[in-house]
Amino acid sequence: MKMSKRNGLSARFNRKAAGVFCALTILAPVIPAPAAFAATVNVTAYGANGGDSADDLTAIQNAINAAASGDTVYVPSGTYYLSGSLQGKTGIKLLGQGRDTTILKYNGTGTGAMVSLNNTSNVEIGALTLDANNSTTLDAGIWGEPGSGHNIHDNRIKNLAKTSGFAPFGILMSAAPNVTIKNNDFVNMGTGSMWGAAMRVGWGSNAPVIEGNTIANTGRGGIFVNDGVDGAVIRNNVITGSGIFNEGLGIELHTNVNHSIVEDNQVDHWLSVVRSEYNAIRRNTVHTTDSTVKGIGLEIMSNHSVTSDNLVDGGQQVGMQQSPGTGYQLWNYNTIKNIVMWGMQLQGEGTGETEQFQYFYKNTIKDGPIGNPAAAYPGYDGNAVRIHGNSKNITFDSNTITNNGRKAIEITTAAGTDRISFVNNIITNNGGPSIDQYPSSASDLEWANNTVTGNGTNTQLTSRGYAGDAKPTANFTAPTSVQLGQSVTFTNTSSDNGSIAENLWDFGEGVPVTTVSPTYTYQKAGNYRVSLVVWDNTGRANIKEQTINVFSGPPDTTAPSAPSGLTAPSKSNVTVNLSWTASTDNVGVIGYDVYRNGTLLGSTTGATTYNVSGLTPSTTYAFTVKARDAAGNVSAASNTLSVTTDAGDTQAPTAPTGLSYTAKTDTSITLTWNASTDNMGVTGYNIYNGSTQIGSTTGAVSITLTGLSPSTAYTLTVKAKDASNNISAASGAITVTTNPLANWVNCAGENNPCNFTGTKEVRYGANGSYAYGTYTTTVMCSNNGFGVDPAPGYYKTCDVNMASGGGTSDTQAPTAPTGLTSPSKTANSVNLSWTASTDNVGVTGYNIYNGSALAGTTTGATTYAVTGLSASTAYSFTVKAKDAAGNLSAASNTLSVTTNAPAGDTQAPTAPTGLTSPSKTANSVSLSWTASTDNVGVTGYDVYNGSALAGSTTGATTYTVTGLSASTAYSFTVKAKDAAGNQSAASSALSVTTNASGGTTPTGSIVREYWTGITGPTVASIPVSTTPTGTAVLTSFKGPTNWGDNYGDRIRGYIVPTVTGTYQFAIAGDNNSQLYLSTDSTAGNKVMIGEVVDWTNEEEWGRNASTQQSGSITLTAGQRYYVEVLHKEEGGGDHVAVGWKTPGASSFVVIDGAYLAPLQ
Repeated sequence: MKMSKRNGLSARFNRKAAGVFCALTILAPVIPAPAAFAATVNVTAYGANGGDSADDLTAIQNAINAAASGDTVYVPSGTYYLSGSLQGKTGIKLLGQGRDTTILKYNGTGTGAMVSLNNTSNVEIGALTLDANNSTTLDAGIWGEPGSGHNIHDNRIKNLAKTSGFAPFGILMSAAPNVTIKNNDFVNMGTGSMWGAAMRVGWGSNAPVIEGNTIANTGRGGIFVNDGVDGAVIRNNVITGSGIFNEGLGIELHTNVNHSIVEDNQVDHWLSVVRSEYNAIRRNTVHTTDSTVKGIGLEIMSNHSVTSDNLVDGGQQVGMQQSPGTGYQLWNYNTIKNIVMWGMQLQGEGTGETEQFQYFYKNTIKDGPIGNPAAAYPGYDGNAVRIHGNSKNITFDSNTITNNGRKAIEITTAAGTDRISFVNNIITNNGGPSIDQYPSSASDLEWANNTVTGNGTNTQLTSRGYAGDAKPTANFTAPTSVQLGQSVTFTNTSSDNGSIAENLWDFGEGVPVTTVSPTYTYQKAGNYRVSLVVWDNTGRANIKEQTINVFSGPPDTTAPSAPSGLTAPSKSNVTVNLSWTASTDNVGVIGYDVYRNGTLLGSTTGATTYNVSGLTPSTTYAFTVKARDAAGNVSAASNTLSVTTDAGDTQAPTAPTGLSYTAKTDTSITLTWNASTDNMGVTGYNIYNGSTQIGSTTGAVSITLTGLSPSTAYTLTVKAKDASNNISAASGAITVTTNPLANWVNCAGENNPCNFTGTKEVRYGANGSYAYGTYTTTVMCSNNGFGVDPAPGYYKTCDVNMASGGGTSDTQAPTAPTGLTSPSKTANSVNLSWTASTDNVGVTGYNIYNGSALAGTTTGATTYAVTGLSASTAYSFTVKAKDAAGNLSAASNTLSVTTNAPAGDTQAPTAPTGLTSPSKTANSVSLSWTASTDNVGVTGYDVYNGSALAGSTTGATTYTVTGLSASTAYSFTVKAKDAAGNQSAASSALSVTTNASGGTTPTGSIVREYWTGITGPTVASIPVSTTPTGTAVLTSFKGPTNWGDNYGDRIRGYIVPTVTGTYQFAIAGDNNSQLYLSTDSTAGNKVMIGEVVDWTNEEEWGRNASTQQSGSITLTAGQRYYVEVLHKEEGGGDHVAVGWKTPGASSFVVIDGAYLAPLQ
C-alpha cells in the first residue's frame, strides 16, 4: 500500500505559467511615513486616494515610474483600488504606512499579478495588504520572473480565488535568486485550486530566505520550492489549513533543491523534501488541531541529508516515510506519535528502486492508536514501523517503539528486504508482535541487544549471515569548545575491515557534508550535537556523536573549582549513592567525572549526584569527583570519600536442577531447567559450555542458544545468580550434539503432499517461521498435517532436510529404559541394572541420575555402580538413553533404594558447633549451626528446647522452632546422629527471647517521610540523614499521586506475610525509585531488589521488568522483614507504589495494610 501524491507532478512543476504572483503578510510594526527624506514619492501626490472607491492604478503606477533607484514609493493608510497590475521598478521601495492600514484592493478582471516584478531586481515591498478581493482570474499577488534580490516583508496577501490552471500563488518567483520573503501573512490562497499556495519559488531562484511567515488556508499547501534551487533557507514559518482542496503539503522542496535548510517551522501537514540532496530538516513540528488527516508528516527522499529533532503529532496517515534513492540519510531524535496508520514507512515496493543506506538513531515512535476511522487502509491503523520491500542496508539503532495499538515492526511479504540491523532498540507495550518474522530468503540480519517486553507477542529474531562483514567503527576527534568565528576541524578516525565508502556529517547547524575530515565555522554561539555516520563498502554503518560548545569572547582556559562536600547519603551491599556540592566556573560547568580508586567510573552532564552499582559487599572504595567545562578544562579532585559497602547478602542461590534440552537444530539448542531458590531472590542464570559462559537470562528458566556449529557436542551447565552477584554451584551437566548442517530442499506448497524417500526432517512455514517434524516417506503440507499454523496469513511451503547424504538429521529420541532394578547394594554403593532402549538409528549410551543430579554415564552397558553414598540413606535413581545425535530419552521408572547400615559402627558424630539464631518472631525462632562430622556419615540432627525434643532434620543444618510464646526466653541445643543410631554430645546452649507480640502483628500502616524543595533527578539527592519536612501514614504500600514537584520520599517499616512461600516484588514510580528488603527485621541487612530508573505509569509493574521486579524470594509467615522505598520526584505526575505476587498468584497487586507494620 503505497502512499503517493505525485502523478505527472514534475511536468507540472516545469511549467512557467504566466501571471502567477505571490505575496507575504504578518502582523508587523507600522512603518512610519518617511516624509523627511527627499527620495520619497507619495502616491497621493499623483492622484491616489485611499478614501474613495475610484481606481488608483494609474496614480500609483505614475508614482513608481517617477521614482529613481533607491527611492521610496510611499502609500499612506487607506484602501486603494487596482483595476490591473502594478509594474515594479528596479531598486525602488514600495512601502505602506502599515500592513493593517494600507490596503491595495483588486477590482479588475484580468490575469497576472497585483504587483509584477518581472525583469526587475532589488525591489523592496513592505507594510502593505494586497487584497485580491476573491478574484477568480488573478494568478498571484506578487510575481517576479526573471529578477533578483527582492525583499518582500511585513505584508498581508489574501483572498486569491482562482480555481483553474497552475495558480494562484501569493508570491511566485522564477529565475529570481537571492530573494527574501519574511514576516508576511497569507490568508485564503486558492482554497478551491489544486495548486493554490502561499508561495512558490523555483526554476533557478537560488538562495531564497523564507522566514517568519504565517500562512492560513491554501488549496494545495503553504511553501513550495522546486526545480533547481540551491541554498534555500526555510525557517520559523507557521502554516495551518494546508491543502483544503488537494494534497495538504505544508512545505515541499521538490527536484534538485539542494544544500537547503528547513528548520523550526510549525506546519499542520506534510513536510516533504524529495529528489534532492545535502539538506537539513531540523526541529520542525508537524501537528494539526483541527482533526484533519492528510498523507505524511515527514517525507524525506534526499540523499546525503539529515532529519533531526522533529516532532510529528497526529493528523497524518504516515508519520515519516523514506522513498527510494541513493540514500545516505541520518534520521535521529525524531518523535512520531498518535499517527493513524504507520509511524514510519520504508516504501520500496512498486518504485523500481531500492531503499538503502538509511540510519535511524534514537527516534521515538509511540502511541499509535488502534481503530482510527480515518485510516486509508482499515486494519493497518496503529502500527509503528513498516518495511515494505526493496529495503537493504538499513540500520535501526537505539530507537524506542512503544504503546502502539498493533505491530511494533511490520515486515511485509514484498520482495527485496535484506541486510537490516536492529540493535539496542526498546520495543515495549505494543498491542501486536514486536516484529514480524524476517524473510527466509534474506541472507543477512543483525538482531542484538534489543529490549522486547510487554508486547502482544514478544518476538526476538536470531542474527544470521554477515559472515566476515563487520560493521565499521565511526570515530572522530574535535575540540569540545571553540570560540565563535574560529574554524573547527573534525578529524575522522573511523575504521573498517574493508573500506569506508561514505562519511555523512551533521554539525547541528548548516547543511550536511560528506568530506572525510571537514572544517567548519559556526555562525552562532550555542551547544551543538555533531554526528558522523559512516557506511563501509558493503553498506554496513555506524554512528559517533559529540557535543561542541561555541562561545563568544576569548578562549576559556580557566578550570572549574573543585567539587566539595562529597558524601554518600545512602548505600547497600552492591551500590553507593554519591552526592556533592556544585563547582563554579567562569563560563559554566557542563558535567562531572566520578572516579573510583583513581579510575574513571562514569560522568554526569551537570547532575551533582551519581549512583555507583556493581560493587562487592563488605568492600572499601575511595571516590573522588572532578568538574569540567565546555572548553575541556578539568578541576582538581574533590575530597576523597572512603565508603565500605554493606555486608548484605552473601548466600548463593541453590544450584539449578533438571537441566535438559527440548529442541535443537544444526545451529541452536533450546534448554530448560528447574528454578533455583535464594534467600533474597534469584535474578538470573548463566549458561556455560564447559567453563565458558555462552548465554544468560534475567530470570527465565529456558534459553535458546544460537550461533552454534553443526555436528558439535556441547557440554552444558547452568548457574544461578542473585542481586549481590553470588553465583550458585553448577547444575548437572548434559551433553548435546547439534544436528548436521541442514540442507533444505522444497518439496510441496500448502495443502499438497510432501513426498520423499526414507525418514527425514520436514519443516512447514513461511517468512522465517516454521514448524518441524520427522516423517517417513510423506506428510501433508498443511496446518492439520503439522498440527499448527506457524505463519498465520502467509502462503506456506514444506522443505525436506536432505543433509547427511540424503538422510535426515536425527531428531528422534531413544525409547525410555525399562526394568530398572538394584541387584545388590552396600552401605555406600548401589548396583543398578535395566533393560536396553531402542532407537531409530542406535543407542550410544545411558545417563544415570541420583535424584536430578547426573551420577554417571555408560557407553552402551545396561549396568552401573553408584558409589560414594551414605549408609542407611534413601536414594532415587533414574536412567535415560541417548543416541549419536544427542537425543535423550524420557526417564526410566524411578527406583528408590536405601543403602545398608554400616557394620559395627559405634562411633558418635562430633557435637554441632556455632549454634545461632538468624531470625525470630513472637512465636518462632530460626536456628542455624555448623555441620558435625562422622566416621561413616551424619544422617540428621535433633533439636532440643531445654530438655524436650523440639524437632529433627535429615541432614539440614537449619531448623525453625514454632509454637512459642511471645517475649519468652528459651534455651536450645542440637545433637547430631548417624545411621547406626549413635548420637553426639549436645552443642553449646543458645538462649533466645522471642519478640513481643505487638512487633509482629501488622497494624495496617507504614510511615512515609518526605523532604520538599529538593532538586535533582535521582534518589541520591534526598537528604535522608536530615530531619524530614513532614511525615504521613499510608494504609497501603502506595504513596500519594499528583502531590507536588521537587520532593523526595522515604517509606519504611515492616512487611509481615501471613503465608510461608515464594513471593515476588515490583516497584512503580515517577521518577527514580528504589525498593530495598532485608533478610530480617534489621535495616542493616537490606538489599536493593527493584528500581525504577526513570519513570513508569501508575502501578505499571512491567515497563522495565528487569529492573523493577525482584527475583523469587522465600518469606516465612509471621516474620517481620524490614522494607524501605526511596522515591524522588522532579515534575509532572508523581506517584510510587510497591506490589507483590503472593504464593500461587499470577499478577502483582499493591501490598495492602493488612501485611504492613510501622517502624519500631
